Amino acid sequence: MPFYKVIKFCCFFFLWFNSAFSQNYPVKNYTAANELPNNAVRSLLVDSNNVLWIGTENGVVKKENDDFKYFFEEDGLALNSCWAIAEDSNKNLWFGSYGAGISIFNGRDFKVISGIDGLVHNEITSLFSRGNKMFVGTSDGISVVDINSFKVHSLKYSAGNELFRIQDFFIYQNQVYVASYISGVFKISFENDRPILVRVNDKVPIYSVLVEKDSIYSSNKGFFSKNSLAEFVDKGNSDSEKRLGTSIIWNYIKTSDNRIFAGAWGIYDTNGGIFEIKDNKMISRASQFDIPSREVLCLAYNPTFERLYVGTKDAGLFEVVLDPQIKFNEIDGINVLGFARTENSSAVLLSDGISLKAGSNEKKISLQQLKKWQENYVRKTKLPLPRHEDHFYELDYSTKAENIGFYDIKVFGNVFWVNTNIGIFAINNSGELLRYLPVHSEEINFTPTGKLIETNPYGGVRIYNDLDSFSYTSFHPEDPSTPTMVVNSLQKNDKTYFLSVFSGLYVWENDKFKSYVVDDSWEEKKLRHMTTLGEDLAVSSEFGDVFILKDDPEFKLLQKIPRANIQGNTISFLKEYRGNLIVGTEKGLTLFKDDRKIFLDEEQGLKQPLHGAEVNGDHLNIGSNNGYYSLDLKSLFKECNLVEDLEIKEIFINNNELLSQQRSEQEELELAHNQNTVLLRFGTNSHPFPNKLKYQYKLNEKDNWSLPTDKPEIFLPFLTPNDYEITVRVLDQSTGLSYTQPLLRLSILQPFWKTWWFFLLILCAILLVVFSVYKIQIRQNKRFEAQKRIIQKRFEETKMEALLAQMNPHFIFNAMNSIQNYILDSDIDNANLFLGDFAKLIRLNLDHCTRPTILLIEEIEYLQSYTRVENTRFNNAVKVIFDIDKELDVYEVEIPTMLLQTFVENVFVHAFPNNIEDPTLEISFKLLPGDILECKIKDNGVGFQADTSNKLHNSKGIKLVKERLTLLGYDLEKTVRISAVKGKGTTLVLRLQV
Repeated sequence: MPFYKVIKFCCFFFLWFNSAFSQNYPVKNYTAANELPNNAVRSLLVDSNNVLWIGTENGVVKKENDDFKYFFEEDGLALNSCWAIAEDSNKNLWFGSYGAGISIFNGRDFKVISGIDGLVHNEITSLFSRGNKMFVGTSDGISVVDINSFKVHSLKYSAGNELFRIQDFFIYQNQVYVASYISGVFKISFENDRPILVRVNDKVPIYSVLVEKDSIYSSNKGFFSKNSLAEFVDKGNSDSEKRLGTSIIWNYIKTSDNRIFAGAWGIYDTNGGIFEIKDNKMISRASQFDIPSREVLCLAYNPTFERLYVGTKDAGLFEVVLDPQIKFNEIDGINVLGFARTENSSAVLLSDGISLKAGSNEKKISLQQLKKWQENYVRKTKLPLPRHEDHFYELDYSTKAENIGFYDIKVFGNVFWVNTNIGIFAINNSGELLRYLPVHSEEINFTPTGKLIETNPYGGVRIYNDLDSFSYTSFHPEDPSTPTMVVNSLQKNDKTYFLSVFSGLYVWENDKFKSYVVDDSWEEKKLRHMTTLGEDLAVSSEFGDVFILKDDPEFKLLQKIPRANIQGNTISFLKEYRGNLIVGTEKGLTLFKDDRKIFLDEEQGLKQPLHGAEVNGDHLNIGSNNGYYSLDLKSLFKECNLVEDLEIKEIFINNNELLSQQRSEQEELELAHNQNTVLLRFGTNSHPFPNKLKYQYKLNEKDNWSLPTDKPEIFLPFLTPNDYEITVRVLDQSTGLSYTQPLLRLSILQPFWKTWWFFLLILCAILLVVFSVYKIQIRQNKRFEAQKRIIQKRFEETKMEALLAQMNPHFIFNAMNSIQNYILDSDIDNANLFLGDFAKLIRLNLDHCTRPTILLIEEIEYLQSYTRVENTRFNNAVKVIFDIDKELDVYEVEIPTMLLQTFVENVFVHAFPNNIEDPTLEISFKLLPGDILECKIKDNGVGFQADTSNKLHNSKGIKLVKERLTLLGYDLEKTVRISAVKGKGTTLVLRLQV
């Protein structure tokens, strides 16, 4: 049995009322006026997930936790008329239509199999799943369909002009048998995986069958029969077969506790309905199940939740709770108002009297008996009757028996005390009147010593010292300590408490009354109900709050349960069960146990109004109209979580549904930044009381839970880009437990302009722009520098030309001096030779001076000509030597024009005075590593010292050469090196880049 079911009572509380009390079952009716598309329900199935499938004449309905989903032809169904439903081992649903074949549903799509695919007939009458085969019964034959390949094998039996109509299937000795309408019973065998039809008997007609252990029930026209299964298969009809029942049974269902229910429709008779087959009899359950229809076509049973589903032809679907948490025991036309119990007897306060039971003795005290007792007392008493003038709440002695009203029933001293609008009655266990008091009081109780306390709404309180003599002590309402407007009371240990609807809490202790409001112990005034709660007290206010109080040894308010935590606004009663609080309201019953809060209402079968209540052991009995409710508290307080799983049903993104194929198996969803409005619809596993479920969610672990809602959906508008792990908590009010499960991991992506890669791209773009600008600037600078160099070069060339122009007069001046010396010496021949060489030298000079650079060979030839001219002045006394490196290509290397002539000229001018013997001039050219041309001019002349002024350093020609080298970009310190030793000559080294 399911863990949440109510355990059967070991001892039924009011056993003596078995003949009058009948248990009613909670029933729901679904019709075309609300949940169904049509009132004609042709087929039912509870699948492996406890989901109910309903086949009607106008579509298929899926009922899951009171959520209805509809399927029609436009959704893929072969035909809206559905006469058979089955589930195969692959968890696919098969819907048999009456006219268009089979529709196979995998949870997303439909696949249709009809006569075109080999189906024997398109009118489906029954479906039966076995292994990897689906057996299809039709109006004219059988088809066997492979559930994996959907290959169809069809079987037909020749029955003359009659159709081979299949009504039902059953299993015997691990083989499938077929019950037909008018063609008999057949066995389906397989040869080489092909089905073969074998007729085993000719029992006709058959409308439906049910195998129960070794027996089989089969229905016929207007009766059913029960046979041995072996005998039925072998012979069909038995000689000992009895006709049982009175109607045509179209469907049987067997429950887990071996109860057999039958759905019947007499076609042309009105003897159909819902029946239970018990002791081979059809016992109508129409009244108990509140199913008025006489045309029951199909049944289904949910063993997990103990639900019986009844499909009718004219009144829709009925859902019956077979083993309810709350059992209602009906007493037709009589209201149950209260309960009381002594050590060895019990009493029930009814609207028409008082029922008593003591041992095996049962007795009911009627209203007429109560009235008779009153009349006898009034007639015989010698004591004056209480009057309004004496501040009594006066009785109306003319009240008729049928107008007697009960206020309460209490037990004190093993006696039942009943206060009514015609007086107070003290009744013993045997139902005998022990005492009658002509006192009208809506609330009575007793002191710890056993004295009766009578409360009067307006006249104060009386405590009776002697009931025989009607002696009492009055406590006037003017005294602030006297209880007034008392609505409830409770005797606990050595204290008797009273609640006032206007003045708060009072107590009788140590022979006096005390007001908790007056002595400032507790200021709450408007109170209504109270009960013990272990060693403490539970008190409810007029407005629905409940207070837990401790009054021993000192008063202390322990806890306040606000009305928001209690379902309902008006509290009907408070009761205690093993230290746990039970609160009855106009909406239902709330049970508090530790941190659990269980709520029961009409969904579990608890209907209003709720009158008096009593906790008897592990059971709670609640009086109501036309009967009373019984609850197994021990079972209700079990910690059994009915919610075990959550599943996403639908996802909408920006109001567009996300198909299941688009979702990942890990329930992880990644959305763009503009897909940020999400609606999630989810559901739990099948639950017996889905309306008791409340849902909360949070988007991340550190967030707070949302407010509870009735709808299993989450609407998240305008989500900001982030990662979310949506967690759902289900609060199950039927058990007081909760279930928490992560539902979906959701990522809303940042817009591309906020992503790291976009920032990186922008950074790269900025860097690229900066780099491009830099490169452009560099190129512009290079172009500028190039232009500047061109201009500079041209400037240098112009300046060098100017320098050369200055050097030419300098050279000419020296040459003219030499010619002048020849003339003065009258050396005409040498003068002529000198003039010839000088003329040639002038031509070379004119040719070279317009060029910034010349070839090294041209420089050497020029220097050779120049030295000959100069040596003529020295009568060729100076030995001139040219030394050229063999690895040096003088025809490729270029050097600045007339760069060396000035240094050579200085040698002839300054180095060789007349006292120099064997004057020698060496001019050499050598190629050094790094393409460096070393030009060396060495003489053995007079030399110079560093501390003396030397004309070589002051020569204007040398300055011009150095200025040219500077303009050409040479470092003079590294390019020009001059060394001289006095009396030994001078060496000049010039290193040029070639």
